[in-house]
Amino acid sequence: MRKLQFVTCFFLFRIICFAQVDKKTSIAEVISAEGQLTSLYLDCNELEDFSTKIKKLEHIQSLYLTDCNLTQTPKQIVRLNTLKLLNLKGNKLSTIPIEFRQLHQLSVLNLRANKLEQLPEFLIQLSNLREIDLANNPDLDIAQATEVLIGLKNLDFLYLSENKLKNIPGNFMHLNKLTELHLKKNPDLDLEQVFSVLSGINSLKVLALSENDLTVIPKKLNSLSSLEGLMLDNNPNLSISKLVTFLKDCPNVKVVLLRDNNLKFLPKDLKGFSSLKVLELSKNNFSQTEKERIKNELSDTKVIF
Repeated sequence: MRKLQFVTCFFLFRIICFAQVDKKTSIAEVISAEGQLTSLYLDCNELEDFSTKIKKLEHIQSLYLTDCNLTQTPKQIVRLNTLKLLNLKGNKLSTIPIEFRQLHQLSVLNLRANKLEQLPEFLIQLSNLREIDLANNPDLDIAQATEVLIGLKNLDFLYLSENKLKNIPGNFMHLNKLTELHLKKNPDLDLEQVFSVLSGINSLKVLALSENDLTVIPKKLNSLSSLEGLMLDNNPNLSISKLVTFLKDCPNVKVVLLRDNNLKFLPKDLKGFSSLKVLELSKNNFSQTEKERIKNELSDTKVIF
């Protein structure tokens, strides 16, 4: 989740967590490298081999065990006491074992696309945990999970996409180190309520609202005073004219992503976009003439088609 990947060449935020970048390194490769490789992509067929060779793998820092339909995780993982990244996405986990509290170096945890209903309270003991992906756990109790997340004092990246969210708890504002929040594919979100809560997080820099069937961004967007990046990809019914108007009151927003929104034109008045450093418009349907107009109107903005 935390490998730096920029959407554009500069002044952009990360949108892909590095626990989702698959490192294709097998057990045999890691062992033969004699400590030089610290990342292991564990094939689903290698689980038994992993258990028997754990002593030779205790130096690894990143473990990928994904898309294996696991209902339980291998107990031997707790022996990896230098582990910093654990990716368990795409399984059928309803919980993770309490023994994981021994993974004191863990800073990135990916539990995307599992069967979580509650977040284990022992995660609070993982003081180095900074990034957690809980996307696509649609039965997750967001109120209970928030109580646990608040206890993660260094949490700065959080993924709650595709979780059937309608709102977020009021105490969410106590995630006071959060810098990036992903809420994509939650089309029933009450954005007025969400913005009211998020306005209490002064550290929030990036908000992802892609694929949410949005038609309008509430004017309360201007209450997110620290926001610098806004992802609005795949919202083909979004009113761009209102977005341009609202952004006039959001001078700190420097990056806006509007990819794949079926756009053919932008509004004639683009002053609300003039303070942007980057405007991402790829995968739309602009004519060459319209592209040239937009670039001329936004001469101080890096516009990407």
